[in-house]
Order: sequence, then C-alpha cells, then structure tokens
Amino acid sequence: ERADYISATLCLTKAPARLGIAGAQTRWDELHYVHIAQSGYIHFVGAFLPWHRYFLAAHETLLRDECGYRGPMPYWDELADVADLRGAAVFDSATGFGGDGKKTSVRAAAAAGGGGCIADGPFADLRLRFREDLTTVPAGDPGYCLVRNISECAFSNAAQTTLDTCLAARTYEDVWHCLEAKPHIAGHWGVGGIMSNTMLSPGDPLFYLHHAWLDRLWWLWQSKDLATRLTEMGGPNVPTANSTPPAASNYFNDGGGAVTTLNHTLWSAGILPNATIADVMDLHGTFVCADYL
Repeated sequence: ERADYISATLCLTKAPARLGIAGAQTRWDELHYVHIAQSGYIHFVGAFLPWHRYFLAAHETLLRDECGYRGPMPYWDELADVADLRGAAVFDSATGFGGDGKKTSVRAAAAAGGGGCIADGPFADLRLRFREDLTTVPAGDPGYCLVRNISECAFSNAAQTTLDTCLAARTYEDVWHCLEAKPHIAGHWGVGGIMSNTMLSPGDPLFYLHHAWLDRLWWLWQSKDLATRLTEMGGPNVPTANSTPPAASNYFNDGGGAVTTLNHTLWSAGILPNATIADVMDLHGTFVCADYL
C-alpha cells in the first residue's frame, strides 16, 4: 500500500496539467497553485479546517481518477513519532518519503538537522515551479528542490497533552484555534523547509498526510457531538492581519459579513466543483464519504 501510494503521488508530479493555469506543467503544480493562490484566506480563518478537508478530497480525486490509486488514503499518526521524530517511518528512504535535507550551515539551526534539498527517497528529484507570488521559474529552469529541516523541538506540540487540550474544546472556534496553532504548526515546522512555508507547503508530499491527521483530529472532535458539531461554524472569513478590504468577503457567500458561515464557498480552480462548508462538514456525507481508522 505504501508503494502504491507513493507511485501514484509520483504520477501526479508528472501528469500533464489540465486547467490552463499559466506556468503549471503538471497536476502537482496545479494543486500547489490552488493552495498558494488562496493562502491568505484559508489560514487563520474559520474555513481553515473545512477548506483543507475539501483540498484533501481534491488531492484524493486526482490520485484515484488520474493515477489509478485504489488503496486507502494515509494519514501520519504524528503522536506515534513525538518521542523520535527522526526515526519516523515517513522519513524512510526506501519505504517512505525520504529524509531530512542536506546539512547547510546557513539555514540549519542547532535544534534542526538539515535545511537543504532532500538527498534520498522517491522525491529527491522532485522540482517545484510556483513561487509565493504565483510566478513560476523561467522557461527551461527545472524548478527548485524539496527542502526539509527536521526539528524535534518544533514538533513538541504534537504531544498527547496538546491533543487532549484541543479535543476538550467546547466550541468550533476553540477547537479550530487550538488545532491550527498547535498540532498544525508542529507538523509543518517539525518537518521544516518547504513544509514550514505557509504558502508553499503542499509542494512536500508529506503535507497531505499531515493534514489528513489534522482532519482526523477535527473529526474526532465532531464525533463527540454530531448533532451539534456537523453544523457548528464560525471565526472570521478574512484574517485580521489581511489588508484586503472587507468588501472582498462577499466573494465567500457569507452574506457580506465578516464571519465564516456554512454557506462559505470552497474553490479548487476546477479540480473539484465549488462546494460550501456545509457540503464537507459530514465525513460520512455525499461530497466527502470516508472514515478514519
């Protein structure tokens, strides 16, 4: 199953782009673009958890429909690796996603390990094209490499005590704040490199395993009170630090207000049809139909 999943992921990194996005050459580029283009509206907002559930569904659709993947969608049980992050199976060079980046004296902090391009595993030759401003590398340039900088210190908020705090939250806004600020950041900064960049992080295939883990945690919280939590939403729809005029929030179909609603629009540039947050709230629904083991 691991080999099949990695093979399908490699397929996406080579499958020709289909959406007509300037600069995109592969389906992987298109997924990358979707996240970068909306990064300012899908983090530090109420839509953070449902949008990423929707994005996971987009990724799964491409794996299954275009790369023939038939196995289960994996998540990274980060709790199992808190005590020994560097020994995590996901970093195995033969059966996993490759290990740390090459050691660089400039980028690698004392508490981290690499900072450069990864040197082993199936994604050592992966090249990314989109930059943070949505420009791409020049024609003929193969792109930039996948960088990692593993940090066990940064991974500390993946611990059980943190998860217990998040799952004890009483409201959606509380659980969203906790999950995004703690285990979410822990996974991104624990892997480091591309994963520590809010915009560019989906360039690392581990992004999808990390966010499946977060989605599982949200579902565990929802499952404690489905009658209430399948329809509980809130939080701002534009980050408070965002300079976009408030009128831009009308785009999301939240009724012109500043609060995220169940009618909030989710977009993936055509990989999936547009959806609403209401469409993805139930993991056992029609838009998303899955379960976590």
